[in-house]
Amino acid sequence: MKDQLVSIVIPTYNQPEYILKAVESALIQDYEHLEVVVSDDSLNNETETKLQEYINTRKIKYIRNSPRLGRVENYRKCLYEYAQGDWVLNLDGDDYLIDTEFISKSIEAIHKVKNIAFVIAGGTISCEDGTEIRKRIPGTKFPSRIIKGTTYFRNFALRRGFFHLTILYNAKKARNIDFYRMNLLSTDLESFLRLSLHGKVVLLDRNVGVWNLHSDNTSSNASLNEVIENLKWIDSVAEYAIKQKKLSKITVYSWNYLVKQQELTGIFIEKLKSTSSMNEQYEILKFILIKHTASFFFPVFWKKLFDFYILNK
Repeated sequence: MKDQLVSIVIPTYNQPEYILKAVESALIQDYEHLEVVVSDDSLNNETETKLQEYINTRKIKYIRNSPRLGRVENYRKCLYEYAQGDWVLNLDGDDYLIDTEFISKSIEAIHKVKNIAFVIAGGTISCEDGTEIRKRIPGTKFPSRIIKGTTYFRNFALRRGFFHLTILYNAKKARNIDFYRMNLLSTDLESFLRLSLHGKVVLLDRNVGVWNLHSDNTSSNASLNEVIENLKWIDSVAEYAIKQKKLSKITVYSWNYLVKQQELTGIFIEKLKSTSSMNEQYEILKFILIKHTASFFFPVFWKKLFDFYILNK
């Protein structure tokens, strides 16, 4: 198999303090057949100024969007119009790669077998002060492991390791299933779970990138109502899986139940931790139970509630 072109696309919005690190981490990948595309959705020219050296030397393809596209539409523009590669990696402008061999090792694994939907590796969540708070590694005793996409889909309900920036995906397959079709916080997750039903998945046992957790993250600024609204991605994936008929309905219904339980519980606990006011905590609990009545039937939800108030976990 001949070497295939890989596109690292970097959608960015008002992130001049982070963008250089993102671009440079892409440029130092040791894979030769690589293009780096920056899709700038910023409201000013600070990002363009920061990248001027790379723009002038044509080390990157730089596009300034006018008018502004918005987060999800920028993802779509990168995939459907800007990226020329057979394989695409989406690296948001405030994140960065730490493994210079990520792309080459991914392509090496891809060459071993046909019908790969995507390669997923591990990553780290990092706070503004530089402390690392969590690592997510796919979990394999080997440098890489190739599994059925349906196996990845089923296991996602039990093992949730996912970073947008640590996935190299098949561009053609992604376009064919209308990637990034939902204007939600988790449009990436919704897309990749659907994509997993159209090929094999490579688990790469490497920690390859860093997701920066800071006050300007889209998810950090989302209201409780927006976060609850975001749960629509779960039903969207489940409906798609049933239509594809690659998993039994009972498997998909069980998957839907488990993932919703985990997502809602996570939302609830994070919101509780963000305030010490009992009145605000009561309003959060009431809001979630009204908006998502099914939480009454989630054992983990009530266990976490007990842990939070009684055991102070």
